[in-house]
Amino acid sequence: MPLRARRFVGVRLERKKEASLLNWNLKRPYPPEKIRVALPPDSWPCVHSGNKVELGQKIAEARSPESVSVHAGMAGVVQLVSVFPDAFGRESLMVEIRRQGEPKVLPMTETRKGWQETTAKELLWIFQHSGLVVTDRSMEPVHGKLQRHPQARTILINVCEPEPYITCEQVLTQSHPVEILRGAELLRNACGAEKILFAVEETNLEMIELLKSKIYFLKWEHVEVRSVPALYPQGLESTLLQAWFFGGEGAVVFPASTAFAAYEAVALQKPFYERVVTVAGECVVEPRSLWLPLGISFQDAIRACKGMMREPRKVLAGGPMAGFAQTTLEVAVLSGTQAILALPPEATEDASVGPCIRCNRCVDHCPVFLLPALITLAAGQREFALAHEGGVSACIECGNCSYVCPSKRPMLELLRVARGCHAKEVALV
Repeated sequence: MPLRARRFVGVRLERKKEASLLNWNLKRPYPPEKIRVALPPDSWPCVHSGNKVELGQKIAEARSPESVSVHAGMAGVVQLVSVFPDAFGRESLMVEIRRQGEPKVLPMTETRKGWQETTAKELLWIFQHSGLVVTDRSMEPVHGKLQRHPQARTILINVCEPEPYITCEQVLTQSHPVEILRGAELLRNACGAEKILFAVEETNLEMIELLKSKIYFLKWEHVEVRSVPALYPQGLESTLLQAWFFGGEGAVVFPASTAFAAYEAVALQKPFYERVVTVAGECVVEPRSLWLPLGISFQDAIRACKGMMREPRKVLAGGPMAGFAQTTLEVAVLSGTQAILALPPEATEDASVGPCIRCNRCVDHCPVFLLPALITLAAGQREFALAHEGGVSACIECGNCSYVCPSKRPMLELLRVARGCHAKEVALV
């Protein structure tokens, strides 16, 4: 099906991915002194201070059908169960585990017998009790997302990384293409979809050919690879759905790393306790993507890349367009942390903020066709009801408006404030 070029709205960014692609070896760093594993809503700790835990051991139970269990990313002793700030600017209940003694060799995984014939009901149970969540900022339980789309005909595997620096999905996919294909097949079987689509940026020809060759080898006629324009934010879930499915319920989207985690959970019986994260930016000595346990601090993650060669002006969780600036490096890696970026002054904006000049650039570059100028002006005056009427709940927080604004207004921050205040008002009602 040909794509309609007129539907693609976005900006062409400098990619800056070369440094983190120099080393394709997905290593696991030496375990840190401590990790702080965040617990999602409706998950409750089943360990207490002083308890010994092993790698992969369950440390929190799912208290509702919508939640998931949580597993330890490191062997050690539970030090605290308390609330800490997280990388997305929220307060989260976390389990702090301190390493005790020398780390043990990773346990051997055991292949589940007959895993390819697992029923849809069994797959959903495995996803929930393996702690599997979507590996993007939503961090939504996979079984819950599949159950919300019972009529989905297509599983859309997103391999796009439209923001600069980030390469975690690319490195993982090119290192484990067959495992990701099999994980996508498990996701398809879990919701009864008919086909699988892989979305890859058109500039990544090597990955497109690799996936096509593996699909041909597997003889799967229900799997297809499609290219997406290398425009930001065309690799985000909402823009992919809008371009190919016109915003309907015809598909459900998962990152490639989620498909890989689904394969490990079902075939290898491995709980979800680690993920691939890109640690990059001009300040990092050895930018790369690597396996990190959930809960490792940003400080320890950067140390695993040989530290920083100079003081960064800004450290981000995520990309430079929509990432969250950090005030401390003690925050923990979450399941939705795709990247940790340490950026120098020359790579960050330092312009003075001016008033809105009604140039309409933010409107022209909004992929969901909002009026960001009006919404942010209302948010700046704390007129959140007016911002809601302007459609702030439909904002995908891509950051295009901030990027193109000639006055350098903090539009993304204002949009996030407006969305958060509206969500709180809805919760109170």
